[in-house]
Amino acid sequence: MCGIFCLLSLSAARTSQSEAQMPRCLFSAHVLHMKGLLTPQPVQDHTGNVLVWNGEIFGGLPVMPEENDTAVVSQRLSSCDGPSEILSVLSTLCGPWAFVYHQKAGDYLWFGRDFLGRRSLLWTFDAEVNALTLTSVAARESGPTQSSWQEVPAVGVYRVDLKAVAEAGSKTGCLEIAHLVQFLRVLYSDS
Repeated sequence: MCGIFCLLSLSAARTSQSEAQMPRCLFSAHVLHMKGLLTPQPVQDHTGNVLVWNGEIFGGLPVMPEENDTAVVSQRLSSCDGPSEILSVLSTLCGPWAFVYHQKAGDYLWFGRDFLGRRSLLWTFDAEVNALTLTSVAARESGPTQSSWQEVPAVGVYRVDLKAVAEAGSKTGCLEIAHLVQFLRVLYSDS
């Protein structure tokens, strides 16, 4: 089991003509080593894709005893060219999982959890600072205010187009990231 975290926010980036709002992702993970070789997280591959993973693969994707689930999932996702291939990989996974994945080639942020919701993944949108935060654990706020943390629904995976975030942020100077989260249904295999 791992503790995973991702903060997607807008930060000012100065260009020759103006100041643009660029999306920025901050990743963090804390690993409790269970099997295979220890794989520190976040995992970043040679093309710049980043994965934080909290899960175990029991089937659907071959994981040798000496391998680590995180490394195998990272390798498989890195080999994907488009959304349908990523959804295909995720649909084969048997076991509890939650993840956040930055796909560098398309500049997408993917996240979700298995359809039974066996691994926690929480989200909150903070409009004041234009941020989406994803985490496997969060503190409960005390007092009369309600916590803004919600479980990410375990009905598929979600994708944020970071290019669209940058374009929208540059045009308006602010952005509600929540409006740019796209839901993608995963058709899970029977295995």
